[in-house]
Amino acid sequence: MTVALIAAFAAPAALAAKPPTSVAVTCDPGPVRANGEAPNLHGHWDFLMVPRGTPSFGLMSIGFVGADYGGSLAPARTAPVVLRKLMMTGDNIHMIVASTEGDVRFDGRLSARGDFMCGTVTYHGGETFPMVAQKRPTTYQSQPQAQRAR
Repeated sequence: MTVALIAAFAAPAALAAKPPTSVAVTCDPGPVRANGEAPNLHGHWDFLMVPRGTPSFGLMSIGFVGADYGGSLAPARTAPVVLRKLMMTGDNIHMIVASTEGDVRFDGRLSARGDFMCGTVTYHGGETFPMVAQKRPTTYQSQPQAQRAR
């Protein structure tokens, strides 16, 4: 009985002393696309960002508005927000998301296949947090951005 009591009181202390688990993600964009065509980002993306050390999962939907990209982000714990602008230069990707407190910016890199992005989210107050997103597989193929009318 004494041993059980000592073990019961020692276990929480041992668990509390254990360092938190972390997830390391590398953002190698991979090789350049053979055909030189920009990837089509249209579709649904699962994302993970870690504001202030707390994981935040959600769904990002990207579509075309004319020849430009637009969409929304729906974090699991907050209301959806509008993806106002998405710009790509090579494998660099920049997004601007509207929030009630002001614009939130994402600056990152896109994989060569165009199905994975990772980078940094900068909140309106200047705080920065890591974010990764992975495109969900789909058989739907929208028209390439270069062929869309303005």
